[in-house]
Amino acid sequence: MPAVEPERTSLDPKADHLEKHPEDKLNILVAKSNSGTYTYDGIETGGERVTQEVEELLEQLIKAGTPIAKLSIVGYSLGGLIARYAIGLLYSKGWFEKIKPINFTTFATPHLGVRTPLRGYHSQLWNAFGARTLSSSGRQLFTIDTFRDTNRPILSVLADPSSIFIRALSEFKTRNLYANIINDRSAPYYTTAIASTDPFVDLDAVDIRTLNTYSPTILDPDNPVSPKSTKEPLQPFYTRLSSSGQSLLTRIPLYTALIALIPVATVAWTINSGIQSFRSNKRIQLHEQGKGLDGYRIPLLMN
Repeated sequence: MPAVEPERTSLDPKADHLEKHPEDKLNILVAKSNSGTYTYDGIETGGERVTQEVEELLEQLIKAGTPIAKLSIVGYSLGGLIARYAIGLLYSKGWFEKIKPINFTTFATPHLGVRTPLRGYHSQLWNAFGARTLSSSGRQLFTIDTFRDTNRPILSVLADPSSIFIRALSEFKTRNLYANIINDRSAPYYTTAIASTDPFVDLDAVDIRTLNTYSPTILDPDNPVSPKSTKEPLQPFYTRLSSSGQSLLTRIPLYTALIALIPVATVAWTINSGIQSFRSNKRIQLHEQGKGLDGYRIPLLMN
């Protein structure tokens, strides 16, 4: 399991920010409206669906005489972006005046999108191919979309300090994000941790510090990594050459399998993506024709 680095932004980063409550005092909603391939349909469509689910549950609880006093939200991967959109709608509709926002947490969420800044033909292929095979969500994650009348990508609007989304996020007592430091190719560290540098590119060159309670999974957010004080001695040239040759020989079966499978997998991926994009566009059209959306089509930027 890859280690995970938390990023904490709270009034007291040393405080135990997880409030514990008896099970009978908790109401947990696992949103189902974006299950399966519905994640193709875009951040705003997913956010409106989740907001509807949340509002319906809150209204049911109020009618049943069990109103909610506090609210915490957790989003995984794309669900973190959908959650950021949803809290903006909840904020604009006045729910945060009735309910106290407590914790907002994302896990492996590509806050900066998934467009790779790396050079090379494989990176260019990823940016071009990926953006055009995942329907609305793909265009948004690769930041080639224009969101409604803003003339900007939706991720830019979500991060605008004057937007309802940042205003909503600021209402939460604690805001946490967790990022995989290795082995997450679809949502790498720089975007899930909102970082300009990646100190975990070469793990052999750094010392990693974990929280004792959660070792070896959670890194210490206050002091996660530092350069190694001593470097390992350089092996003799012959030893390094021999090791490289052995490594190459052991990889030949893998390379052979990849050469055979990649063309087949690419064709299958392209066909499936085309089908899912077609279905997604139909769902988005039906969603836009649905009732109750007027309350969500509000000014997104505040003066």
